[in-house]
Amino acid sequence: MKLVTSVYALSLSGVALADCGVEGGTTVLANPNFAILDELEACTTIYGDILVDPEFVYLILQGPQEITGTIIAHDNSILKAVSLPDVRKLGGFSFVSPQIDGNVNFPEVTEIGFLEWKYITFRYEFDYFGWGAPKLTKVSNLNVESTDLSGLTTDDQNEDGSYTYDGLPYLETADNIRVVNNVRMNEIVLPGLKAVSGSVVVGNNIDVGGRTGGKRDGGNLLVSFPALESAGNVVVYDDEPYRGALEGKIDLPVLNHVFGDLNFTNIEKVTEINVPALTDIDGGLYILNNRGLFDLEFPELRRVDYVVIDGQDTDDGGFKTISFPALEEVGSFHVHSPAYVFDCSSLDHIREIASDFSCSNIKGPYNPDTPSSSSEVPRPLPSSSEPVPTSVSSPIADPFPTSEPSNTAATTAAGQTGQTDQTSVPAATTVTEVPEPTRNPDATEDTGPSPTDENAPNTSESSPATSGASTLKPPFARIALLFKLLRS
Repeated sequence: MKLVTSVYALSLSGVALADCGVEGGTTVLANPNFAILDELEACTTIYGDILVDPEFVYLILQGPQEITGTIIAHDNSILKAVSLPDVRKLGGFSFVSPQIDGNVNFPEVTEIGFLEWKYITFRYEFDYFGWGAPKLTKVSNLNVESTDLSGLTTDDQNEDGSYTYDGLPYLETADNIRVVNNVRMNEIVLPGLKAVSGSVVVGNNIDVGGRTGGKRDGGNLLVSFPALESAGNVVVYDDEPYRGALEGKIDLPVLNHVFGDLNFTNIEKVTEINVPALTDIDGGLYILNNRGLFDLEFPELRRVDYVVIDGQDTDDGGFKTISFPALEEVGSFHVHSPAYVFDCSSLDHIREIASDFSCSNIKGPYNPDTPSSSSEVPRPLPSSSEPVPTSVSSPIADPFPTSEPSNTAATTAAGQTGQTDQTSVPAATTVTEVPEPTRNPDATEDTGPSPTDENAPNTSESSPATSGASTLKPPFARIALLFKLLRS
């Protein structure tokens, strides 16, 4: 008799399908009831989840081509094999704490909704996890967490040249990928991955000072998606950077568009981030506290919403060079490097286009718009041998000093015995304070008529009033008159 438990029993949304499970329900496989496998093998499609009892030894289903739910195998201590030789589409496979030496074989599966490997540990040197899905190209959500796996590519080669662990070399698309806390995993490589609509999160995946396991351990970290062209978010981090790799590289050679954030944080020994084709980041770029990273280049990046780059202070300094030669659009842009040789002026072209910009190195903040006090040029003091004009404020100002005689004084002097009253003439010291204008050379030889001559000029016309600039004659005429008066 088939044992079926339904999460929703026979709810209005669930439909009971004889011998082939319940959509939205769960079919339980438990010892010693093996007859249920025969019933399921008669189905083309199995509906709902399949829960594998911890005491189950073999799960082999021949015949079905699709399973709409998830195969759940948790805490299985004696499970030796899971084989779905004819299934092409699988709703999910959750493999948690199996503690096994066994094989998982999906030779025809092309699509899995949810794929989870969690707490797969190797208790002994010769423990292994056999995995094969050579046609798998699409996964909605991939979670690889806290395992003893060494990577996501082929491993554990057999004598005939085949591999016990095939990894995921043909995976092309995913909604989300999460690879975290795998202490022996020094290589996170998905060679066929082209697009991730959601997030790629990689973190805490090597511990050279922690557990060891011979062939499965490596000292250098490699995160490489050589075919990845676009992603929602890309995050690579390490919460405990001091336990990490000896060296590290992040290689995204054809990535051109990130629809969210690009974040590399606390990766202790990463020495290279390779993103030569990246042109657009819709969100932010974060590069924080990567102690081994000294040179950073985004040669094709044209547009990013905001940038935060902070180099950690080390014995070797921090960032020495940061380059964004093609950047055209950016919101905020903030950079700090503790390296003495880092030159913020190399980012001047970004300062001109960013809505908010800051840059600093060990010498302090970079602010070329604020002049230093030493750059101010003091005004020269006038020489004591040169008179300082007090009444002439500009070249076009009235050249006559304010102490010149009034109209009344000049008229009185002209009406006396033919000699000009010397008290009515400006003092010599007063005249020398006025810049000498350019005169006609012929005028220097002409002493002009005597004040008693009948053609003598009317001094009331030639002497300016002390108020009312509208009555003044042109400056040169007044200057000529002044010199004539002095000569007489």
